[in-house]
Amino acid sequence: MLLTGYVKEIFRPECNPSFESVHCIAHLNEDIGEVLPYLNAVLGGTQYFEDPPLVMFHHHGKIIKVAPREIAVNALKDEIEADRILEWMRTEINQAWE
Repeated sequence: MLLTGYVKEIFRPECNPSFESVHCIAHLNEDIGEVLPYLNAVLGGTQYFEDPPLVMFHHHGKIIKVAPREIAVNALKDEIEADRILEWMRTEINQAWE
């Protein structure tokens, strides 16, 4: 298992705090940089960058950015939706690594 966990941060967009949606940044316990090319291939990332390494996905109307030490997700309904997406990403990262 490559990714064992993360610390989640939920916040309203700084550009317009009155938005009802929230954003999430998960600060990862491990550096997952080595798995990013595989994750891009498996999930069909919309953008992949080698330097700095990161891959972006569009999933159910959300933009998900995966970098070596964080996962960021925008336009979330609530913390429950953030948890569901982060756990899905954790599973996908670990499966791509195996």
